[in-house]
Amino acid sequence: MDRWLCALLCGYAVAFLLPSTPTWDVWLCLLVSTLVILGMTICVHSKSIRAVNYTETHPRRLAFALSCLAAVLCGITWGIGNATLALKYVLPASVIGTTATLQLDITEIPRIEEGYWQLEGTVPTIAGESMAQQPSARLNWYDPDPHLTPPRAGDTWLLAVKLRAPQGPRNQGGFLYHRYLMAEGIQILGTVRHGQQLHAAATWRQELYDKLSSTAGDLPFFGVTLALVMGQREHLTDPHREVFQRTGLAHLIAISGLHLTLLVGAALWLGQTIRWWLSRSRSRRDGANSLIWAWWFAVLLAVMYAWLAGFATATLRALVMVLVFVLHQRFAQRVSAWRVLVRTIAIVLLFEPMAPLKSGFWLSVCAVGIILWMHWRWLRINGSWRELRALWRLELVITAALWPLMLLWFGGLPVAAPLTNLLLVPVFAVWILPLALVGLCFTLIGLPAVTHFIWWLAEWPLRIVWPLLEWLSASSWQWLTTAETWPLWAVIAALLAAAWPLAWRSRAAIFGSLFIAVSIGQTLRTYDSDLIVTVLDVEQGSAAVLERQGYALLIDTGAKWPSGGDMAERVVLPYLAQQRLKPELAFISHSDLDHSGGFETIQRTYPKVRWFGRTPPDGHLCIAGQTGEWRGVQWRVLHPRRSYNNHHNNNSCVIQMTYRDMVILFPGDIEQAAERNLLAHSAPVQADVLVLAHHGSNSSSESYFLDHVRPSIAIASRGRNNAYGMVDERVRRRIQQRALALFDTAQGGQVQLRTNGYRWSVKQPLAAKNGGWFDRDN
Repeated sequence: MDRWLCALLCGYAVAFLLPSTPTWDVWLCLLVSTLVILGMTICVHSKSIRAVNYTETHPRRLAFALSCLAAVLCGITWGIGNATLALKYVLPASVIGTTATLQLDITEIPRIEEGYWQLEGTVPTIAGESMAQQPSARLNWYDPDPHLTPPRAGDTWLLAVKLRAPQGPRNQGGFLYHRYLMAEGIQILGTVRHGQQLHAAATWRQELYDKLSSTAGDLPFFGVTLALVMGQREHLTDPHREVFQRTGLAHLIAISGLHLTLLVGAALWLGQTIRWWLSRSRSRRDGANSLIWAWWFAVLLAVMYAWLAGFATATLRALVMVLVFVLHQRFAQRVSAWRVLVRTIAIVLLFEPMAPLKSGFWLSVCAVGIILWMHWRWLRINGSWRELRALWRLELVITAALWPLMLLWFGGLPVAAPLTNLLLVPVFAVWILPLALVGLCFTLIGLPAVTHFIWWLAEWPLRIVWPLLEWLSASSWQWLTTAETWPLWAVIAALLAAAWPLAWRSRAAIFGSLFIAVSIGQTLRTYDSDLIVTVLDVEQGSAAVLERQGYALLIDTGAKWPSGGDMAERVVLPYLAQQRLKPELAFISHSDLDHSGGFETIQRTYPKVRWFGRTPPDGHLCIAGQTGEWRGVQWRVLHPRRSYNNHHNNNSCVIQMTYRDMVILFPGDIEQAAERNLLAHSAPVQADVLVLAHHGSNSSSESYFLDHVRPSIAIASRGRNNAYGMVDERVRRRIQQRALALFDTAQGGQVQLRTNGYRWSVKQPLAAKNGGWFDRDN
């Protein structure tokens, strides 16, 4: 069975590698083929059973091969079916960017902050029209009416919403929001203009959340305790999140297998103790199987705790593993831990088909797999302090083994993670988590004052160690970015060397050789001579990176939001870290926030960057005639002809980049008047690649300008949900009339051009055709 299950999971994984979902007729053909092979498998298996003395091996081998093939096809069919269901509802293009009235049944606890609400639920009606398949929506409400009663889970509201497609920036190194939305089943995004409550019926989980929130008082780490109890992280401050992330302790504030295992262990002890006291007489106590009752009591508490956590992926995985283990114990089925893990993964995917799109799924599964591998491969530690030494070894191996995933999803690795986990995991396990759950019990029986005191007591260790954690978080040596870490193959090779059955001296020699080899490789690292130009997907804004020889030149930095945050922090810096680039020179086309919003973030991170398009002392203004060279790339400013502080669209810095025979033009947000001014002064605007001015607005890119530029391709940097209708249809027609290829960051994500100066190629790495169906433009 387990081999068949492994084959099924392999087929399911294959379904996630497809660039698009097959049509219904192809899917039905695949389903019929699967059923036919299953029938053949049954027939061959029956023949092998009837074989004399069961000695004819060929039918059995054929039956095994056919069953594995059938399992793979079943997995592919299952995966394609789930993909089709996930993509079934698509928000009509005609309503994107418009304001519509919809009814929202709130299913999740809303995020309520001053001046900002975030609501999540199902939509039964849009514009008075009932939805056959009620899509899920996540809505942001800025500056809501202070007289309105804050929404709660279970309420029904009538809202006027500006609708947006469920899409976010798609860039290498950045958080792929569209995959997260698909994994969560979110099919509609929007901004609430106004609304009113239709029906109030708060859920029991919402009422419990409100009661716990009322006990916050002056507790400095209330957000941490609430995250441990209910999995709600709204009360966590940004500084607290950053400290936990950069010290490798983020897993402690996300309910996962560690927390559930501790709860189950405590419940087993408590259940057996209660059962023992209930069985007063010796005969009744001897006749009762206290272990069975204790296990079912532990399962009940585990289900309740997972429900409090909202059945997050890591919690669901741990809960399923507990249930699978209990069922095996109940029916006396002895199987290896690896088989329990495989069965758990299959059941988790049954309940959460899109779990492979979540980083938490892979982190939790890999962590459990590493623990099982260590128990299977390594001998138990004996001698003095064996528990501490075993925990220390576990922390080191898990940190090293999860290094590639942490670099992939978080852009860095906390060096001190083994030490901080060694110190604080026992504190959370023995002190903070038990007291937090005890405080929850007092809230349930109506004693919030007692809860406040117990939670204050639970925070006591955090108040002591927090200054040290803040110091570690702020230390530059403690957080290694992608550019500062060794190649991932070296980490994997080191782990394999450590696991190989050799003496410790041989292992030390292998580790030393790897260290020397990697150090030499880093020192002698070479780069190809190609120039890579990446127009990043920063939604409605502009940011481009030119990279060569491990260094970068930046053009614009994306938008900045009034509520805080910017695209440089969200997109540009992660891309630079993932590509291991160090910026040396940067241009800001003009002062509009959608182009210059990330200036302060990048300047703070890379203070030695030389800036153009900024007033002194931050940099130099852009004026026509400025020229220079950056690592073999010739740059030239074509506009403006006078110093206007690079304010407003028509004062944008127009930059021409030339690498050998390759010419790229970045016109900023210039409009028709500036385009005519360029041509009137005979500016050399001809280029092979044109980044469309003003994000593709009809105020720019007139026919005569395109005829003078004569590009081979055009690139539009814009947001799909922008309110301005960009790229304008008239601009699209002009591009089509000239047989130009148009690459759009809103359709496929970042655009990357690679050239050796004579030949060039363009691709979008995160478009569905280069990735999977889950990267499709919704």
